[in-house]
Amino acid sequence: MTEFEIYQNANLNFINNAIYLLCVIVMTVLAFYLIRRTRELNMPTYAKGVMTLFCTCVIFFGLQVSSFLVQAQKNMSYQLSELEQAGVALSSIAKNTIDQFGHTAAMGPAPLAPDAPSIVIWATIAFMFIGGIWFTYPENK
Repeated sequence: MTEFEIYQNANLNFINNAIYLLCVIVMTVLAFYLIRRTRELNMPTYAKGVMTLFCTCVIFFGLQVSSFLVQAQKNMSYQLSELEQAGVALSSIAKNTIDQFGHTAAMGPAPLAPDAPSIVIWATIAFMFIGGIWFTYPENK
């Protein structure tokens, strides 16, 4: 595989990831809207349970999309590192990509795992979901 083909495959992965990210954003907005409607209508406990299940799926999907992005970046670095190890002359951009993502041929293919900022963001959103569904609000006086 050439350097150009690696970039082409990575760009296709990034486009797919952007489409999935749009879906995650729409589902997150929908979840916040449904949480607000659940509170306004004072829905019973089983409705809150269903909302919790839906929000859990949104969080899982968000973490998965974040994991796919990190994996695509690291695998691009890995493949470029393999080329360099095979003796192919790389461009300075390819060398910078390897340095930036730091995943070399010696490490093997990247696992499917999100990065720390993604975990923090989705943990915060999960707390907001759970708080919106289950926490009680003080009464207005």
